[in-house]
Amino acid sequence: MQLAARCSPVDRSETDLAVAVISEVNQNIYSQLKLSLSLHLRRQVFLAVCDDLALRNHLATRLQSELAYPTQSRNGQRQERSPACPRLVTLKLNLRNPNPMAQIAHWLTHHLPPAGDSALPTIGFQILGIEQLTRQPAPVQRRFLSHLQEIEFYLPSLESSLLLWLSRPWLRSVQQSAPAFWEWHTALFEFEGDPTPILASSSIQTQPDRDANDANRQPAQPMVVGQATPPPAPSTAESEATLLDILNHDLAQLDHNHQPVALEANSKVVEADTETRDTTASSSPAAVALSSAPSTPAPPPANTPPTSPLTQTGSALDLTDLVLAAAAQDPVCDKHAAAMQLLQRIEQLQEQQAPAAALAAAYHGLGNLYRDRIEQGYTDGQTLTIAIRAYEQTLEWLDGSSSLWADVLNDLGNLYWMLSRGAMNQAQTLTYLQQAVTTYQLALTRTNPQTRLQTYLMIQNNLGSAYGDLARLEQTADHLQQAIVAYEEVLRHRTLSEDPARYAATQNNLGTAYWNLAQQQQPVKHLQQAIAAYQEALQYYSSDRDPLHYAMIQNNLGTAYWNLAQHIKPSANGAESNSELSPVGLLRQAIAAYQTALTYRTLKASAAAHAATQNNLGTAYWHLAIAPDTSSDNRQEFLKRATTAYKIALNTAQQLVASGNPAVLTFDPCSTQNNLGLAYYQLALNRESGWDATKRSQYLELALDHHLQALQGWTKQPNFYQTALGYVIQTMRTFYSEFGLQGQTLAMSRIPAPLLPEVMQRL
Repeated sequence: MQLAARCSPVDRSETDLAVAVISEVNQNIYSQLKLSLSLHLRRQVFLAVCDDLALRNHLATRLQSELAYPTQSRNGQRQERSPACPRLVTLKLNLRNPNPMAQIAHWLTHHLPPAGDSALPTIGFQILGIEQLTRQPAPVQRRFLSHLQEIEFYLPSLESSLLLWLSRPWLRSVQQSAPAFWEWHTALFEFEGDPTPILASSSIQTQPDRDANDANRQPAQPMVVGQATPPPAPSTAESEATLLDILNHDLAQLDHNHQPVALEANSKVVEADTETRDTTASSSPAAVALSSAPSTPAPPPANTPPTSPLTQTGSALDLTDLVLAAAAQDPVCDKHAAAMQLLQRIEQLQEQQAPAAALAAAYHGLGNLYRDRIEQGYTDGQTLTIAIRAYEQTLEWLDGSSSLWADVLNDLGNLYWMLSRGAMNQAQTLTYLQQAVTTYQLALTRTNPQTRLQTYLMIQNNLGSAYGDLARLEQTADHLQQAIVAYEEVLRHRTLSEDPARYAATQNNLGTAYWNLAQQQQPVKHLQQAIAAYQEALQYYSSDRDPLHYAMIQNNLGTAYWNLAQHIKPSANGAESNSELSPVGLLRQAIAAYQTALTYRTLKASAAAHAATQNNLGTAYWHLAIAPDTSSDNRQEFLKRATTAYKIALNTAQQLVASGNPAVLTFDPCSTQNNLGLAYYQLALNRESGWDATKRSQYLELALDHHLQALQGWTKQPNFYQTALGYVIQTMRTFYSEFGLQGQTLAMSRIPAPLLPEVMQRL
């Protein structure tokens, strides 16, 4: 039975914040927590929630002092417990390897008395420092939640009690992203206290991944793209665009400003900095039955851009204080000196009761000064916030009829969008994106498309991009529809002949928005619209003008064709089996698009993109092989081509890992290993091929080997691991059914020794 001790907020004076004094309500909660720990029961998981770090530290210290070495009675005499065996141990979470259970095991290994001590007591552990994960990269946060999710594997050997100190945001993360751990917790103790700002422990801050439940997804069989947004396109290596474009032009024009060619996995569909978007194979497959037919996997978590903005408290921080703080941190920067002069000028203007226009111009100049700094690459949160505050002050003094309103509001929207890219958590990202959307919408009300058409189109396009980002966080279908409305409004005025580059960029973003909406509703209709938009984009992009972007859109087009093939049935539309509208016809078009993309997405030009498209090509061939109308000979040929493409994808991935660049991959190599094993498995069972027993046995051996490689790669992801293990068992049973005891012996000889007991149990 789970217990929860809660307290309501109470009024506190400043003196109440002293750690030596806690409120009566908190004291009662503390007493309950202390009593629970003092029972020294095994396998108890307690959660204590306290946002006031000073109070938290005080309470943790009291627990340590009162429970670690309590007095006890023995033979009628009070004795202090030996320091060699504390009853409560305080550990600070290891941020490099955030696994509380591993830390406990390490402590027990190095600090327990000799095993012969029969009086060894139950030891409790309290874990501090979890709030510091907020400042860690998203993969570190996911590892922590994944370790918690695996609590049921640790509990049988946990001879201790466990207390985790959490902030309320992290409590919500645990509830949502580690539900198994939440179900196992024994009691919850919630202390009242005001949140304490967390000091940065690293110069790099990233927001948590939007889908931290990696451990809840199941591995799947071959697929091109799952039920989520595809990653964006890589940029061209020749691009010389700078951050100036973010402020002066459409955000959708900037794919090449932020991401080098290889970084195809850093974001998803219609992000505000991409001119064109790329759909690739997903890395985390979805749950499937243990059969030979693959299903569509879910996509990989997106990697958050490694920006590091400083948290600001909005209006609570005066613009002057922000500039002074920035100048103190970087005293040699001439921008700060110029900013100080402008602030002095603004103060003089206010003392002189100067006209509002003069103050608006001064604040606008201050904003532009920091905008220049942003253009030079200083996109930290402090610089962005100063620019935002300056522009907000500009609007405070700006005349309502001024033409600057639209420009300043667009700049503000762009700056809020840039802040969202480096937010420390999802809630902050959501807030900044909502502010960006609101600001763009206000800018549109201040823009007359009859007189300032290009400004109007720029803001509409930026609004569409911001809605696309919002769709990743909430109300996915609604926000995608809003993005589509914005893009289509742009395309009502922006033509191929007048503005070909921006026309193609917007068409590509529109196509990707439709692709994502198809994952939510009306897949056939929206995928057809995505295909039409991608084809329009290809009217501008060519292999001569921009081969990598051309290849990227061909890859997007192939993925849309593949996705549509999963929803079209020949009997539903009356199409012939090999027509362009049939599943087979669509798969052939997908393969043609992928092959065109690979002409330019070479290993040398972009290894990660090359691997992703090869992975997609393998999956398209796999689906073509299993199509009902595919002949036996063609099925055999298509399966061979699938294995070839998968092997190229894996070899390229191995080269990237060896070169120290595994993060650029946009698909999970373990999933590809599993898919390759399935392709070999089906080759072995293709009885119409005429292969002899030796050939079929070789294919089964290859299938088993690749399933085992997938299994070894998923050892830290229990759900994935179990699915891969199922395929291993399936292949071993096929060995026995096809070749008897000799086949079973051969299969057993390929199983690693540590895995044999588990395999034998399943068999």
